[in-house]
Amino acid sequence: MPPPNLKRKKNKSIRKKPTKENENNLDESFKKLSCGPTQEKDFTCYTTNAIIKLRDSWNSRHPDALINSNDVKEIWESLKTGFGSVCNKESCWMRQLFNEGASATKDLFNYFAPESPKTWNKNPHEWLSSVDITKVMKQYEDAFPFFEFIGPSPIDFDKTPKGDPSCVYEELCNFDIKSYLNPANNKNKIGIIFNTDPHYLSGSHWISLFINIKQQFIFFFDSTGDPPSKEINKFAKKIMKQGKEIGMNFKYIVNNKQHQKSNTECGIYSLFMISNLLKETKTPNDFLTSIFTDKEMTNFRQIFFNKESL
Repeated sequence: MPPPNLKRKKNKSIRKKPTKENENNLDESFKKLSCGPTQEKDFTCYTTNAIIKLRDSWNSRHPDALINSNDVKEIWESLKTGFGSVCNKESCWMRQLFNEGASATKDLFNYFAPESPKTWNKNPHEWLSSVDITKVMKQYEDAFPFFEFIGPSPIDFDKTPKGDPSCVYEELCNFDIKSYLNPANNKNKIGIIFNTDPHYLSGSHWISLFINIKQQFIFFFDSTGDPPSKEINKFAKKIMKQGKEIGMNFKYIVNNKQHQKSNTECGIYSLFMISNLLKETKTPNDFLTSIFTDKEMTNFRQIFFNKESL
């Protein structure tokens, strides 16, 4: 209890505007990060629910500077101002409020594009590894419950190595389109990325396949315009045969247009194709009639990955 002759201080709101000079300095130092596929607003990578959660956590820790607004943009601006002395990017807010190690890192992964490998600092056109590809595609699986990613897989996925009872990539060997029609599965779009090397080599070139069950098409995409290998054709024919058995007529569409001129961006091209067909921001015909350049893919490296650490 405070002494009776002293007035209790009222809680202050953080909505007090900073000076113009401080506001400009804050804006100049604040770094915009690349968002994951769950992004809802153009000014933040956080979802509305995440912003509300951040506000509530801030208020519980700062009762003297409450954020009273329910408007997402106002809350975001208040958090940006409140953390201005310690954070120059919004991923830092969650680390400050939920400094729980692995748990906080996992939450950040839901909202922000994964960090690019440090080796990209010296070689910004470095080939994507299977780990790089998986990090991005896992985010799309989480953001789109009807989507499944398979891979990355070597091209000899259906081979059985000598002395091994299972094939190289079981999920592809045992692929059955009928299993996706089970209501419990709830997957109707499938993206697959292959490497043109067999499993015993280190990898040479990324190619991709997209299956849209509702629209009944299979799209093969090699950014160099090369035709599909015998393994890919065999797999596509398998899907078409499985479809016919249940009254579905899958159309097999093959890209024959050369988009890629350099030898480094095939992995980004694969991510670009799958993510766009998944979101239906592009169709297979767009890849057959338009050219997406290496320069565009270089720019998409900064979208699929964050150069800045989270």
